[in-house]
Amino acid sequence: MTDYTAPLQAALGNAYRIERELKRGGMSRLYLATESSSGRPVVVKLLPPDLTNDISATRFEREIEMVSMLQHPNILPILAAGATDALKYYIMPFVEGETLRHRLEREHELPVDDALRILLELAGALDLAHQRGVLHRDLKPENILLPAGHAMLTDFGIALAFSHRRASGRLTGAGTGVGTIGYMSPEQALGEHEVDASSDVYGLAIVGYEMLAGKAPFSGKTMQAVLASHLRDTPPPLAAIRPSVPKHVSDAIARALAKDPAQRYPTAGAFRDALSGIAAPPPSRGRRLAVTIAGIAVVLAIVAVIARIIFHRGSP
Repeated sequence: MTDYTAPLQAALGNAYRIERELKRGGMSRLYLATESSSGRPVVVKLLPPDLTNDISATRFEREIEMVSMLQHPNILPILAAGATDALKYYIMPFVEGETLRHRLEREHELPVDDALRILLELAGALDLAHQRGVLHRDLKPENILLPAGHAMLTDFGIALAFSHRRASGRLTGAGTGVGTIGYMSPEQALGEHEVDASSDVYGLAIVGYEMLAGKAPFSGKTMQAVLASHLRDTPPPLAAIRPSVPKHVSDAIARALAKDPAQRYPTAGAFRDALSGIAAPPPSRGRRLAVTIAGIAVVLAIVAVIARIIFHRGSP
């Protein structure tokens, strides 16, 4: 594994001093550093060089600047960003506390009130981001911090970088786009270039289901099996699995997990309102035919996507 500590320190200059590498997050690398001017600890996230070397430094810094404008108590801010021809990175505050994944591994399912509060906080954060034209694309427990019990959403920056690479056509095959297969919307998993806020709503609904049911709504022994479950299966209603879950919460999450984006909540704000018990209008009647057609296409899509995976893995 390549050691990027020295070139990253050179890129950071005297503004930050790298202390050590932290546990790696997926393909990216995390470093604990100290800000020289204040002495405060920060985290430097280095994006995968082999997947970002075609993004210009100017473009990367411009896009990260847009994310850094997201000011919300439940979004971990980006303090600064930098880029060279070889390295793209951004800097975040160091936050004490565990991730939602750590808590789920310990408790399996959360108290209903805790899970609902976390969902509402995250939906509010996403609603602000969507209003600013920013999608997250990688909602999952690993990207949710819980300092003092409250939720903070992180990792908007890596989603932007990967989305540009997919738009350029350099990412091919299912499971290689932005996101994590267990939390991807069907349209993300199928490699569609254009996704909207309803895709993030779907990912957040999966997180909510997992917090309340103690298990993910879509699963399988292989990546292909998980993908097929996303495209084919309808998970049991939460209220049936755990009667203490309010019916309006169970219904809201079920709608947010619809296969067809048009049948979900169009915005994270609408999802938040439904979770709060505020009635949401049903999907438009004119879209129901599309759902039927989409259902017929699911079987064909599963076959096509799995074939792409096999071909992609078999390619030199």
